Amino acid sequence: RGEEKAKPDATISINGIERIYQVQSAQVRNEEGKPLGIVAILNDYTDIRNIERMKSSFVAMASHELRTPLTAIKGFVSTLLMDDGFSKDEEREFYMIIDQECDRLTRLINDLLNTARIEAGESLRPNYSKVNFRQLLEKVLMIQKQSTSKHKLVLDAPAELPEIVGDEDKLDQVLTNLLNNSIKYAPNGGTVTLSCKVEGDELLVGVADEGLGIPKEHLAKVFDKFHRVNNDDNRKIYGTGLGLYLVKHLVETVHLGKIWAESEVGKGSTFYFRIPSNLDED
Repeated sequence: RGEEKAKPDATISINGIERIYQVQSAQVRNEEGKPLGIVAILNDYTDIRNIERMKSSFVAMASHELRTPLTAIKGFVSTLLMDDGFSKDEEREFYMIIDQECDRLTRLINDLLNTARIEAGESLRPNYSKVNFRQLLEKVLMIQKQSTSKHKLVLDAPAELPEIVGDEDKLDQVLTNLLNNSIKYAPNGGTVTLSCKVEGDELLVGVADEGLGIPKEHLAKVFDKFHRVNNDDNRKIYGTGLGLYLVKHLVETVHLGKIWAESEVGKGSTFYFRIPSNLDED
């Protein structure tokens, strides 16, 4: 017989990697009640604690991401309602900002809904058609150019690319997310290059920036749900940690491709994805 005692979590570093254990101990006694020793059980709760932390961080980030565009929309609508003699150009600028912030809200809500669908085991149903990939690259790049004045956005692709079969809306979402990330994580500006080349029956697409870079230990995790690199440089860059998780699903599940990242801290990152050009439209 023993008296079981639950103790606080213990953090132990093993080969430089921290693990979190829940410790339970009990004193063992013989039939006369004399103590024979203590039995301790250590349960590895590292993954559970990490998930709890990521979920808490996600709630905070999602709240911020929702509040920021709503604050901007409310502010500009209130300003317009004052009817303080604004010129047509000023009114148009305000409406454009409101429109952009509404688009931002829509993207966030779609990310949340799509993540919930994936978690429920429902695949994001593809709508395959013939896609002029060169035109799609140009369109996405043009839209992203309007979102920044600090970055130079460059397209590095052949003038003629083969027409492919894919889901154009979802490919647009992949490219938009990767370009938006490159701009966001290069807060000091620089060049963002969208590249594409043909390799046999596949297209290899890359999005390269000159930003903060990703520490080596995080490279394999950047596509995990809720995962965010948490350091002094990134702390003021908000996001839900869902974007790359969804991109991976859209590339690998919807388009049967592959996606990966290469990076060097302080020099920038490049996200690559490879997709086949001949997906079955059926």
